[in-house]
Amino acid sequence: MAHYDRVIRGGMIVDGSRLPRFRGDIGIKDGRVAEIGHIGAGEADETIDAGGLIVRRASSTCTPHYDAQLFWDPYCSLSSWHGITSVVIGNCGFGFAPVRPAERERAMMSMTRVEAIPMASMKAGMTGTG
Repeated sequence: MAHYDRVIRGGMIVDGSRLPRFRGDIGIKDGRVAEIGHIGAGEADETIDAGGLIVRRASSTCTPHYDAQLFWDPYCSLSSWHGITSVVIGNCGFGFAPVRPAERERAMMSMTRVEAIPMASMKAGMTGTG
């Protein structure tokens, strides 16, 4: 029986500890990281080849004001391009989803002034938010 459910092998590991990155393996057991280092062959039920890739922990962002953008960009492209894996929206009290139809224009004007989001982009995306 394998020691790990999965091993991510040979990736450039950035572990968030502020130490230099290093090439290594990550052993996963029961959905959790069980070991980081150099793991022998055959110690996992599944092996993922991460050669040439960077392997790092998940990152999150909150208050990105994607409330409307999610309608035309469901992948939150700018954040995901920068390694963000989780996004929290609507938690600052300054978003506009959900918003009543009669209040959409005012909410969009606020975002235009404060966040420099183009009004035309918001009008194109503000559907189904009420």
